[in-house]
Parts: sequence; C-alpha cells; structure tokens
Amino acid sequence: MAAPLGTQATALVTGASGFVGGHLVARLVREGMPVVALDSAAPRTPFPAGVHDLRIDIRDHDAVARALAEARPAVVYHLAAQASVAISMREPELDIATNVLGTVQLARAAVAAGVQRFVFVSTGGALCGEPATLPVTEHTPVAPESVYGASKLAAERYLALLLGGSGTALAVVRPGNIYGPAQNPHGEAGVVAIFAARMLAGEPVTIFGDGSQQRDYVYVDDVVDAIVRAATAPPDTCLVGTGHGTSTRAIFDVLARLTGYARPPELAAERPGDIQRIWLDSTRARERWGWQPRTTLEDGLARTVDWFRAHAAP
Repeated sequence: MAAPLGTQATALVTGASGFVGGHLVARLVREGMPVVALDSAAPRTPFPAGVHDLRIDIRDHDAVARALAEARPAVVYHLAAQASVAISMREPELDIATNVLGTVQLARAAVAAGVQRFVFVSTGGALCGEPATLPVTEHTPVAPESVYGASKLAAERYLALLLGGSGTALAVVRPGNIYGPAQNPHGEAGVVAIFAARMLAGEPVTIFGDGSQQRDYVYVDDVVDAIVRAATAPPDTCLVGTGHGTSTRAIFDVLARLTGYARPPELAAERPGDIQRIWLDSTRARERWGWQPRTTLEDGLARTVDWFRAHAAP
C-alpha cells in the first residue's frame, strides 16, 4: 500500500520538466514532500536537491509501470501532454498517443501501485468549443473543436472509467490559459511567453487573427495552488481561471508597455482549432477546494517580463 497522504508521502509528477510541472515540483519540495519527477526531456533548469529525476516517455508503457511500482507514490500529478492546439491539428496521432494512450497506461500503473489520489491536469479552454454563454461552468456542454481538446476530454473519460471503484480517487483540474515565468517561448503555445521573449529581443511579433480572440489568462502559481489542493481536498472536476476574458491584442499592448516595445504586431491568418472567446467560472473550485486566483493580470505579466528580462541571452 502507498504511504498515508501527507507531507512525507511521495508524489510522482509527470511532465515535470515542463513549464507547469517545474513550478509544481518546486512547490512540493518547498512543502517537504519527496518527489519523483518523470519526463522524456531534461528540465530547462535543474530540479531542487533531492528530487528523483526519471527520464521516461509517458508513452513507454513498461518504463512507466516500473517507475510507479518502484516509487509507490501516494499521489500522482499527471501533467505530461502534447499541449499545442496547432500541433494537434497537424499531428493528431502524436496527440492521441501522448494525451490519451499515455494517460490510460499511467492510470493502470497507478492502480497497480496503490496510488491514493490521481490529479489530472486537463484543459478548461479547449473543451467547450465556442460556448453559447460565458463564463463556462462544469455544466457547459463539451464540444471540443481541436484534436487537443478532444484528447483531453477522452483522457478524462477514460480516467473516470479506469479509476472508478479502484481505490485511486480522481481529481481533474481544468485550467485556463496558463502563463508565467519560465514558460517556453519557442513553441507554438503560450502567447505571453512568445510575445515577451520576442519583444525583449526586438523581434517581430505575430498575432494570428485580428487580435480580438479572448482567453482566460491565469498565473502559473495560482494554477499550481489549485493542483496541490486537488490532491487532498474532496475529489472533483473543477475549472480554474479568473472569470475574465482578455483579448490577444490587450496582452500584446500590456507586454509592449512593460518591455518598451514600439513595433506594431504582424497579423496572420487564424489557425485551425483556435476558438474566439472563452473564460471560466471557478465557483466550484472555490467551494470544493478553497481555491481562488490571487494574481492580477497586470502583476502576473510584470513578473513574467521581469523573469524573461533576467534570463535573456546576453
């Protein structure tokens, strides 16, 4: 059996080398929890001392099963994913293999290892397509318009089936658009990081569409707080966002002011799978997990710009 869930119970974090995973690992270590970090890639910055770092691809069934059997964690935080809508539309097989099959394999290994709580980080922004009413709630009909959204929804459904009645309780975190320090600025997801890095380097910044698309931008530390709470609070599925939509053009304008960027954006065609407007009602997360966002958009963007400025290449 896994150890009782508490400060000394082992936590296993998949996707630990990623943006949110790295912040989560640091938080767990600060709170004194032994951490096993599982990722196919090395962390961009070294993990804190004491973290057991495993270089494993979530799609490698045998390696994942061995890792869970050896670690015997009390809680699994599952963040490993193909997280780009654009890539999911070009490479659906990769998205499904990672987000669906990888999740199914991890769930089966977790049950076999006696894991007590499985926290799945899903998506709040890609499940409902173009919602008829805003903000969306957990009762809003799901109708993803991207392979990424469909894969996350499928993973949620498989987890409910595979973990139901197993002794491994499931909590699902559905966050909005996460941003903050250390986000990868070189991929196709994460507009804040992409814009901030390019502005600080004096490079052109591209907006796909006319810039009116609205998203619920939620700061990474606030999301990590929800993920941590989901491990010990009553298991549930909760949206995690600010309740407000912010346009891509507004993000551009604030970041331009913070960085001193004077060039106008370059506009390009909208990308397949992108939706126009989404923001999230986090009432259930507040009632069930005691969670609420604490970081204003202005403060979060300023902290993000400060981090990218401090870590810019000389």
